[in-house]
Amino acid sequence: MNHHHPSTKEAAARAQREAAVIGWVEDVPVPRAALDARLAALRTRPGALPKPGTSEDRQLVRWTAHVLLTEELCRREAAARSLPVTGHEPLDPVAAVQLGSIGSAAWQSCPEVGAVFAAVVPPVSVVDAGPVRRWWRVRYGEKLAPIGWTTLDDLPTPLADALRVAPLGTLVGPVEHGGRHHYAVADEHEDRPVDEDSPSRRSRGTRLREFSRWLDHRRAAAVRTAPGFEHPGDPTQPDCTHRH
Repeated sequence: MNHHHPSTKEAAARAQREAAVIGWVEDVPVPRAALDARLAALRTRPGALPKPGTSEDRQLVRWTAHVLLTEELCRREAAARSLPVTGHEPLDPVAAVQLGSIGSAAWQSCPEVGAVFAAVVPPVSVVDAGPVRRWWRVRYGEKLAPIGWTTLDDLPTPLADALRVAPLGTLVGPVEHGGRHHYAVADEHEDRPVDEDSPSRRSRGTRLREFSRWLDHRRAAAVRTAPGFEHPGDPTQPDCTHRH
């Protein structure tokens, strides 16, 4: 991630106030208005926030800017890969630590982050000599209620056969079986080892840490920050309190 940063707190404050953009993702500007809207939403929530104009407040501005830049990066990545974007599991406190505060905040507010995560760090490693079986994450019934992951063997056979060939995210139905009409949508699928204890199957924590490293690499390659919006942990920016 490339940036040029102001050398004093006063210059940093001025740069943040006067900026029209907070940075660029693949040379596409991300407008300051998006940051202002996100900060305004944060300030309406309960909880203590830094006093405006302080170093801590400028750090909050930087942190929020990097959340927005990460979201935009993942939106562009998901579009480039034509990924299906659906809801994803919320992060528990341990998972949030594994992904980092910026990545975790982007995950919660931008579904494309979870879609990119699923694509770049699948649960099963690429090198897998053992047999695998395909699992599907399905919504079922007239109200398309989530039923979680299934091999489809527990669904009516005609419906399962139709789901296997339908594009992900496509409504299948009505399919008649047993005197009833059935409906379902398969949002994603993955191949898992038949032996779930296979060492090729990676835990979610391992995948989140790997995804965090992937995000760091992609941000370094594709994101530039405007002056005043460098990473809050950058020891060379004037408001950083973690200097070595």
